[in-house]
Amino acid sequence: MDARVQTFLDKVKVMADKTGRSVERAADATGKKASELASATRIRLLMFDLNTECDVLYKDIGKMVYDLHKGEEVSSEEMDAKIAAVDEKQSKLADLRDELNGMKSVVTCPQCGKQCSKDDSFCSSCGGTL
Repeated sequence: MDARVQTFLDKVKVMADKTGRSVERAADATGKKASELASATRIRLLMFDLNTECDVLYKDIGKMVYDLHKGEEVSSEEMDAKIAAVDEKQSKLADLRDELNGMKSVVTCPQCGKQCSKDDSFCSSCGGTL
């Protein structure tokens, strides 16, 4: 075989190896991103369900308050149970919000609400500690 042909084939082999590694890295990154997206979607669905459950509880509590206003008998234990259920769901929502924010590459400044990079120590808008 001619030396130039052999050199050309060697270069093609090297290029094919590099391309294969690049494709493998891209596939890994795509798989990781898809997994993150699926996790974020699952969290958002859980948050939607919890918000819906809170809305039902708010409606029930409001009806109980109105019944009380009308002079009807209202069980304080039932009212306390519904309020405790709302508190529990709100706590779960806060945890899910934190988990979802932890998946993002940005953080929200607690002082001004501006979105900053996760790597920042201070807010670029107000200078507050992140």
